[in-house]
Amino acid sequence: MIWHNIKTWFGLSLSKPSLLLLAESRKEGRPSTSSGQTVLFFLAFCFTQPAAAAVAPGTYDGSQTELATRLVLRADGRFQYGLSYGALDEQAQGRWVEKDGQVLLTTEPAPKPPRFAVVSDTPKDGDGIEVALDDPELLQGSPLTMVVTFAGVAEPAFVEVGEDGRLPVPPGKTITALVPDLPVFPIPLAPYAVKPGGRRIVFRFEPNDIGIAAFAGEPLTIEGGTLVLRRYDREIRFEKEQN
Repeated sequence: MIWHNIKTWFGLSLSKPSLLLLAESRKEGRPSTSSGQTVLFFLAFCFTQPAAAAVAPGTYDGSQTELATRLVLRADGRFQYGLSYGALDEQAQGRWVEKDGQVLLTTEPAPKPPRFAVVSDTPKDGDGIEVALDDPELLQGSPLTMVVTFAGVAEPAFVEVGEDGRLPVPPGKTITALVPDLPVFPIPLAPYAVKPGGRRIVFRFEPNDIGIAAFAGEPLTIEGGTLVLRRYDREIRFEKEQN
């Protein structure tokens, strides 16, 4: 069948035995025919062609219990993404590429992450640290929790602030940096370096581009016609919608 297709596509009159003679002539060092050269060129062309793309542009749905999400891959290399999971909503758009059995998403333009800016940092009498937010309504009635870095300790600790604004510190521990905790944001926010002595620090939340997923080559594994994304401790399986 392959031989028949070769002759049909190229309009060659070579018979199958001719190809065997061609091989023998190459062994003996005799010059080959121009038709034989054409066949060899075609065979090399066939076996060096790249495989067809495994991913088809279109709309993919990954919704599951308590989670709604959709991914649109456009033929021009652009994508749109949206996800709603409990209190968290995020979206993104940018470019996608297929590489090494994966679809890679990159948000464009890159979003500016939210942060806690320091409104004031003033000394206070005695030791210890007091912290507050300039807008307490941001907590919606929940207690303020700080992500605290202690000297000589690699992993930060989550410490709840007292009703009087004091940050409890275990005996023998020294705080070197801290930042308010933002539970709905998956990426740790930049900590603020603490000056020695007693301090009273007031933070202000700046949302910036919160809600936009900062994809930078985010991989989705290709499993047949399914795209698999691992996010927020969930495995999200996107299936292509049928038109």
